[in-house]
Order: sequence, then C-alpha cells, then structure tokens
Amino acid sequence: MANAGDRALQWRTLYEAAVLELDRNKLLQRIAEAQHAIMGRISEYEDMNRSEDGFESEALINALNALRDLRKIADSDGQPQD
Repeated sequence: MANAGDRALQWRTLYEAAVLELDRNKLLQRIAEAQHAIMGRISEYEDMNRSEDGFESEALINALNALRDLRKIADSDGQPQD
C-alpha cells in the first residue's frame, strides 16, 4: 500500500498533467483522473478524522476548484461564457 507521501504526490502529478494537457481529446480524461485522485485523498482525511496537513487540505480544495473551471472551459470549447 502506498504511503501518504506517495498518495499526495499522485494527486499532484495527475493534477499537473490535467492543467498542462494541450490535447483537447485527452483533457477531459485527465481532469477526471485528477478529480478522482483528489477526492480519494480528501476521503482519506475524512476517514481518519485528521487535518494535520492544512497546507495539503487547502491545496486539494484549490486544485478541485481549478479543475472545475478547466472543465467548464473544455466543455465550452474554449468560448467565453456570458
């Protein structure tokens, strides 16, 4: 089983891959993978009832918000929303 450091690195790696993806055909899949990893990491915190790493908790929430916005852009084909 992976340790906490490995799991933290995993979601960050998937998040970065989504943010940096240039191929529109791969973008939504990368976003979904990153969101899944982030939600898994968040559930680890909830399962253990701990919040010892406030920096990571904040980073998880920020990453989810950024992925949500990226998905909106991808879904709109890059067109600005009114």
